[in-house]
Amino acid sequence: MGIGRIKSHFKDKIKKARDFFQWYTSGLSRKEIERLLHKDALEALTYYKEKTTLKDSPSEKKSLKSKIRVFREIFVSFLMQLTPARRFFYGLSFVGFVLALLTAKVIWILCAFVILNGLLAMELADKLTTRDELEIAREIQVSLEPEQLPEIPWLSVSFSSKPARIVGGDFFNVVKRNDNQMLSIVGDVAGKGIPAALYAAHIQSMFESLSQQSASPANILNGLNHLICKRLREGDFITAVIAFFESGENSLTIARAGHNWPLYYSAQTQTIQPLKTKGVCLGIDKDIGFSSGLEEKKLLLKSGDVLLLYSDGITEAMNSNHHLFDQSRLESALKESAHFPAEKIVERINLRLDEFVQSEEPHDDVTMVAIKVK
Repeated sequence: MGIGRIKSHFKDKIKKARDFFQWYTSGLSRKEIERLLHKDALEALTYYKEKTTLKDSPSEKKSLKSKIRVFREIFVSFLMQLTPARRFFYGLSFVGFVLALLTAKVIWILCAFVILNGLLAMELADKLTTRDELEIAREIQVSLEPEQLPEIPWLSVSFSSKPARIVGGDFFNVVKRNDNQMLSIVGDVAGKGIPAALYAAHIQSMFESLSQQSASPANILNGLNHLICKRLREGDFITAVIAFFESGENSLTIARAGHNWPLYYSAQTQTIQPLKTKGVCLGIDKDIGFSSGLEEKKLLLKSGDVLLLYSDGITEAMNSNHHLFDQSRLESALKESAHFPAEKIVERINLRLDEFVQSEEPHDDVTMVAIKVK
């Protein structure tokens, strides 16, 4: 009876240990471990290295001395990212470990362990607070996008927008001027994250205002460039493309500011034509050079024709073999789905993109607007 009770006790302990292990490792996968060891570690190392003088130094031979110097520079860079108070306590924990090695006393290891875990908890709290703020920023960014697309009797319109991070630099908008006229914009702010998202939100609101003043894509881009040049930091820029649809003439007018070429599918010929209009990026030239370099292209539309506006996050999406989705695959996906309504076109392009990249994380924001003539 005593042996049976002991066996039962050990089984209960083993079950609890197994349950704890399953709880502790919940969500853990081989992919997560590979990401930690490769992507996350490399990004952290690159970040700290950017804060040192190593990137400005000439390349050295991989001697032991040079490796020690690199390690020292990166370690100092890591320390300097901590607040002075946290840096002080990190130093205390380091001293605690040294004393533990010299004196072999458990108390010093315990003190160092408590300090390090306290610092880790504070850093984690900071990160979670920032993540919560980013989630709010994402909600605001989504609220600035059209809640529902305007009803245009002679057009079928659909969109998709997926940021690479919580917030992104891609933007789009669709504005109905009247029952016969509609304007759409798709753009991309250089960079990612909060700065790019702020610029994107600003451009979206300016586009809505300017589209009520003019129906000319080139005029609107000129207005956007004039306004955004006053606010962009040096070296930043924005690409955009604007399409104007007019049912009276059954026409499409396109102007582009350094953005990807829109793809135009002709239902009559069943061919795809990239609309290669000239134009430099927004924010680079605030003078007359920008307007003189803009070109508008006008096409007459027929029933079944499709226009696809998209960001380079689609064509530059990469799979595990480092192959790009590229424009040819996008054209193929558009051609095979062009007989569907716009919503289905967007859905099938996203499906082809997901099949291509599989489990790879997106490197850039992915945005598209499909417009089909009924």
